[in-house]
Amino acid sequence: MSYLVLARKHRPQKFEDVVAQEHVTRTLQNAVKNGRIGSGYLFCGPRGTGKTTTARILAKALNCEKGPTPDPCGECSACIEIANGTSLDVLEIDAASNTGVDDVRTLRENVRYLPASGNKRIYIIDEVHRLSGAAFDALLKTLEEPPPHVVFMFATTEPMKVPETILSRTQRFDLRRVSASDLAAHLKKIADREKLEIDDAALALLARKADGSVRDSLSLLDQMAAFAGQKITEAEVISALALVDRQFLFDFTTAVAGHDSQAVLRLIQRMLDAGTDVQDFVSELLEHFRVLLIMANDREAASVLPFGAEELDEYYKQAEYFSVGDILRLVKGGIDLKADIRAGVEERLALEVTAVKMAEMESTVKLEEILDRLKQGAPPEAAPAGNLFGQAEKKKRDAAPPTMTEPAAAVPEPPQPAEFKSRVVNLPTLTAGWKKFLGYLKQKNGMLAAQLGTAEVRSIKDNQILAVFGPSGSVSRQVAEKAESLSLIGDCLREHYGANLGIRFETDKKAAAPVENEDRRTRATKEVKK
Repeated sequence: MSYLVLARKHRPQKFEDVVAQEHVTRTLQNAVKNGRIGSGYLFCGPRGTGKTTTARILAKALNCEKGPTPDPCGECSACIEIANGTSLDVLEIDAASNTGVDDVRTLRENVRYLPASGNKRIYIIDEVHRLSGAAFDALLKTLEEPPPHVVFMFATTEPMKVPETILSRTQRFDLRRVSASDLAAHLKKIADREKLEIDDAALALLARKADGSVRDSLSLLDQMAAFAGQKITEAEVISALALVDRQFLFDFTTAVAGHDSQAVLRLIQRMLDAGTDVQDFVSELLEHFRVLLIMANDREAASVLPFGAEELDEYYKQAEYFSVGDILRLVKGGIDLKADIRAGVEERLALEVTAVKMAEMESTVKLEEILDRLKQGAPPEAAPAGNLFGQAEKKKRDAAPPTMTEPAAAVPEPPQPAEFKSRVVNLPTLTAGWKKFLGYLKQKNGMLAAQLGTAEVRSIKDNQILAVFGPSGSVSRQVAEKAESLSLIGDCLREHYGANLGIRFETDKKAAAPVENEDRRTRATKEVKK
């Protein structure tokens, strides 16, 4: 026996089975129950949302041997024939291949015949917008005054191409794009029936990739079952479908926030080498920015977002990198990129140009801030230029950038009191005040404080701090080691601790994730006691 794909095997057979279209199915059930059957129905909506499926279920409801009934039995000969597409009373016509006026004239001749066995003779015309103008004109009179035993059901993805004269003679139902959460729940049910083991993260990826289409989601699940067998993981979905890993989106956004054009170009190269579709990446990036926009406006919205605790923490950090205006401009850049690609601009060129623009973009400055400066007597040009951190960037020093081992040496220090210069800070004092220091730094540069917060303070010698980033902290370290970042960190360290402190960074590729500040303080205290 030949294999039956999941999209056909699990096609809904009752109104209750249609996914996330209750506003349509409930109306149709009540219409059948109350005997309010129209002569023409128009089902509109994106691909794979159940337009033709709903029309077939309505046909079964009208012609079921127990009907008309809002709950067709699915077991009588009429229901089985309609489900198999062999019913003489339900004719499905593809308007894409029957577009001419002669095809409609043939249909007009056939509507005179009574149904062979059912209650109604039903014509389901798929992609009805593909009919020619003359064909629509020929259909108009029959649709306006059809025989009492005839019902027309039209399906289309482009209702704007259907003439108003047709629209006004039908009952229109708009099927919605299915949400990712509803798709994931539906896929879970199908996977359980098929005895497939699939984790929630993999389901979420398939649901997002399907873009609101139930049929597409089942096709993807079919593909993954062939690739991975009975157990499907998130990593296998990413590998098989060349999808965008969420960590990649976090790294890309961090590089954009850090004004690191080189990093964003390297990340794009890595993405292209992995075979990821550019349009898929742009769609995922826009979704990523959408989540940041939601969090930037409403921190309580995290409770309704479909992410785990670790992912939410990362989103919280990244939401602090930008102002709302910055995120809106990033979203606009992504939308323009999609339009350029659709217009035929070479994908890689368009992506790289947009990515560099995002990384070089200056921060949004509110009109109220400019007016406040003017009221205070400061000329507009005196206001410092803002970057994507939402902070004023210091002017670059003439000295060479600091090295990793001596970050503070390259920045000339202002004269300090002798007591300030001679004060020595030990590890317990440093770690005890580190959390407050990060809060102080956050007031001046939120993004830099978030990056530095991922590092672990390991030691301090001669007032030189060693902060170590974990295995995934390479981008954060690059941001922290920029000349302007080191300068700001040094200033804040001296102001907060009242001592002449410097800092350098390392990366521990074997280290586990950084511990919380309280754990660091405890560890530091134990080390001192030893």
